[in-house]
Amino acid sequence: MDQKSLMSFVVLAEELQFIRAAKRLNVTQSALSQLIARLEKELGVELFERTKRSVRLSECGHVFLPEARRVIEDMAKAAETARRAARGQVGKIAVAYVDAAPFSLLSPVIMQFRKAFPDVEMVLHEMTSTEQFEALQNDHVDIGLLRPLYQAEWMRTITLLEEPYVVAMHKEHELASLEEVHIRALIKEKFLFTSKEKAKYIYSNWDAIFSRYGMLPIVVQEVNQLHALLSLVGAGMGMAFLPLSVAQNNNHGVVYRSISGIDTPCARLNIAWRNGTHNALISNFVHTAKQVSARMNRDKNILAAH
Repeated sequence: MDQKSLMSFVVLAEELQFIRAAKRLNVTQSALSQLIARLEKELGVELFERTKRSVRLSECGHVFLPEARRVIEDMAKAAETARRAARGQVGKIAVAYVDAAPFSLLSPVIMQFRKAFPDVEMVLHEMTSTEQFEALQNDHVDIGLLRPLYQAEWMRTITLLEEPYVVAMHKEHELASLEEVHIRALIKEKFLFTSKEKAKYIYSNWDAIFSRYGMLPIVVQEVNQLHALLSLVGAGMGMAFLPLSVAQNNNHGVVYRSISGIDTPCARLNIAWRNGTHNALISNFVHTAKQVSARMNRDKNILAAH
């Protein structure tokens, strides 16, 4: 039983006349008769009562008609769903992100993507960059928003955001009154860091500076959750080096100051996905992220110009 046979039945049931039904279907009367006969044989019932002068639905035909229409409608919906999936308009996408991403790109990217593709199911996972690399490699996630710690032939990456680090401190810290803090003023300060495993990227950016200024940061606490780290900074336990976008968070009694005396390193946020993946969902998400990134960078440049 195929869609053509079902459609032939429905049209003939509506017209109750072979000539008109054949014309609507753009087939010959003979071809239409064969389609109906084949469908009846397949079902093992007569769908029409025929005489030389008329055609009318049998009792079985009356019962079968609404079901045939439903099946045709379902097949059309299924075909359209398949086409929409090919365009990346439906389906499911898994996106991983580092904990600082919600302070910058994550929210506007998700909002724009959901607006453009409301029928796509999104599954979000907070992961370290190392965890994301492994998850991408093993096809556990489709997209990673991560720090540029890794390169691989199987992975494509694009830098979406590049922003300077600032130093976060309690609002009543003696250095909080300054607009910017010289690197030498931080030599004897206490710091909060994430664990060595999670802090690979920040150490890769700061180790050379620490060495140049004879700094060995006094780490008083390792904290792996950013919101917890901010809370402890707000409690006066220590300072932290964080990307500028985190400064938009004004909770916890924390203030953020730029750092002078050095070429301040920048934190980069990349989008990554498997190379050679022909997946419209992934392409659409990457395209959306690039659009949002370009808009944010353009807005940032306009603000800097003023």
